[in-house]
Amino acid sequence: MKIGLKLYSTNVGLIPEALELKKRELLEYIELYVIPGSYETTIDKWRSLDIPYVIHAPHSYHGINFAQADKWETNSKNIYEAQRFADSLCSDIIIVHGGNNGKFDETLRQLGLLKEKRIVLENKPKTGILGEQCVGWSPLEFWSAIDSGIIHGTVLDFGHASCAAASMRVDVRGVIQGFMEFNPKIYHLADGDVLSEKDMHLNLGKGNFNLAEFIAVIPPDAYLTLETPRKPSSDLKDFVEDVHFLRRISIQEKVYGWMD
Repeated sequence: MKIGLKLYSTNVGLIPEALELKKRELLEYIELYVIPGSYETTIDKWRSLDIPYVIHAPHSYHGINFAQADKWETNSKNIYEAQRFADSLCSDIIIVHGGNNGKFDETLRQLGLLKEKRIVLENKPKTGILGEQCVGWSPLEFWSAIDSGIIHGTVLDFGHASCAAASMRVDVRGVIQGFMEFNPKIYHLADGDVLSEKDMHLNLGKGNFNLAEFIAVIPPDAYLTLETPRKPSSDLKDFVEDVHFLRRISIQEKVYGWMD
């Protein structure tokens, strides 16, 4: 699988280290989360890094909430900036969240207005970190999105799927299987607590997720972004440790057949 590093568009200070990790074959792409208002001051620096990019649009914590009709003006403005990043960095993927405290039908209406074929929809927990009620957390919602023809791809976030399963009091494997039916274009992975309804984004091995089972369903040529924390935020040592952990359990899954 192709391993990706998640960075904010303002993390230009990490570019030299990211380039070194690419040379060491510890990452193959960068998933760049767009901080609103950062394009003009950062795009030339990101262009200088010879690496594939996936663009992640801002979500509700940075001004976008497609589930609420009164947010359309702000949503369209911030998506336009994500589109500019995607254009400049030759990304054919722009990841979006469905929003919260609103209606999924409104999310689909607004995404339809954008007429952007690079947009892919990421599954969410049912309950957000601050207690907000997310939309786009169930496979059933995603079926309506795909059937509408508005969404052209999906992202499977394993941690979000686990949170949704905890909220529904069901086995996470069934939720993951439901999202796998959409042939996700990209996957997100971090560790967490199987009993938690809220996303924890722990480093690999620091929680109790069955990571081997998650990895077993990922196609060999898929894109997998590690959404694990970095401490301190000024370097990528934690990311390197997570990559080594991921590779160890990937080998174990192949040898011992964790999913058999």
